[in-house]
Amino acid sequence: VAPPPNASPVDEDKVCRSPVSGIVVRVAAQPGQSLQTGDVLLVLEAMKMETNITAPKPGKVSAIPVAQGDSVQAGQVVVEFEA
Repeated sequence: VAPPPNASPVDEDKVCRSPVSGIVVRVAAQPGQSLQTGDVLLVLEAMKMETNITAPKPGKVSAIPVAQGDSVQAGQVVVEFEA
């Protein structure tokens, strides 16, 4: 998913972006947590369907800038990883 045109530049290897617009139903990961590829980071509801957002690669979560109930846009950063 491409970043929004007005987004500040970030290292794409250190972030996970939302593939769809929706509402955060559940945040499964926590800052400091080590994850493997495919681990569930959070769950979004879009058009009455739940979508699992999973880790694109192994890593450690540094920040989760969204919370349960937040509205997110496609391409928005939902999880940041440590270097």
